[in-house]
Amino acid sequence: MCLPRLVLSTCCVVLGSTSALAQALPPAQLPLVPLTQLDERNLAADLDARTFTLTFAQPASIKDLLLLLVRGTSLSLVPDPTIEGSFIGELKNVTVRQALALILPPLGLQFALDGNVVRVFKREPETRIFDINVSVADRAGAALVIGGHPPSQSFANISSSTRSDLFSELTKGVQTLLSEHATFNVDRKSGLLQVTDFPERLDRVAAYLDAVHDRVHRQTQIDARVIEVELTDGKAPGVDWTAVAAQLVSDVPPGERAAPRRSLTGLRVTDVPKLLSLLGAQGKVSTVASPRLLALNNEPAIVRTDALTMSVTPQISGDGILTLALSPIVKMPAVAESDMLARVADGETLVVSGFTRDREIRLSGGWFGRGAIMTHKKVELVILLTPKILTGFAVQ
Repeated sequence: MCLPRLVLSTCCVVLGSTSALAQALPPAQLPLVPLTQLDERNLAADLDARTFTLTFAQPASIKDLLLLLVRGTSLSLVPDPTIEGSFIGELKNVTVRQALALILPPLGLQFALDGNVVRVFKREPETRIFDINVSVADRAGAALVIGGHPPSQSFANISSSTRSDLFSELTKGVQTLLSEHATFNVDRKSGLLQVTDFPERLDRVAAYLDAVHDRVHRQTQIDARVIEVELTDGKAPGVDWTAVAAQLVSDVPPGERAAPRRSLTGLRVTDVPKLLSLLGAQGKVSTVASPRLLALNNEPAIVRTDALTMSVTPQISGDGILTLALSPIVKMPAVAESDMLARVADGETLVVSGFTRDREIRLSGGWFGRGAIMTHKKVELVILLTPKILTGFAVQ
């Protein structure tokens, strides 16, 4: 098969010394320059050894173009007999591999290498099966507190809930990555996704699923501690947290103090025993409950005690920072609810406070203890949350 002669108006091959030749000869006399002359420093031409420039001002047959790309090189070309199409454009300083990657996909073609043989054929859809390692359940978390003080005179009904179906959300995300001719099937029971599409689309699906699995499988252990501080000063409205925060860093040398991070909010401590000691200076500290939670990334976990019901949903970022969505509901004995977002670093302790109430205390007294003395104490409920990142993620 002879390659048709391409004149300058249709094809121009330019590199190095050929530019001077183009200026010296009229367009009609400009010879077709074989690719072996494009870069004299690399006579052993292959896919990546050298660069060249091609300009096509008029449509050029794709078969003729492919033959031009490998002419004079060590490469052999075997095109599929059914391929067709033409190319108009300019390629500047590209290798043979880059030229193939730029020219073939828009025409629905692709190439494969077999030694020094370049095979060009029509792109055909492929089928791949992917594992989906996420929960298939439509998971819902809810917290409900019903109470009153006394129950016969008042009533409160407070609830909060979260809902997630990761499998359904992941399937929607995969759909956005597929071509219009793609087909796919999801098997929720076995956790498999079968997709038929072009290879580059399947590669996108694989990258997306890897990113999803990396985030979904992040897990945290949250050590929670619920404490009560019965204040010594009956006139105090609650714990003096300003004084506590100041004393937490007062014993640390200035050069060793951690710089404040504006991205994090709320009181966070790393020395819980010292915190408890400072709280003990303002009153009697007692532990109400010490539950431990395990939660996956963006999945709610719920803890219930006699005094507290709390929903915690952690979001674990790539830099080891956790955003906690908290919904504590406290019976003290009146019901108090709070809903908040707080950021805390891995291993730090987040302090949630502000739940105060008056406690009536009966003290024995009088002659031989026959009388009684009534007194009131201010009590503040404090929640300490210490998250630690576990499997599925490691801080770099």
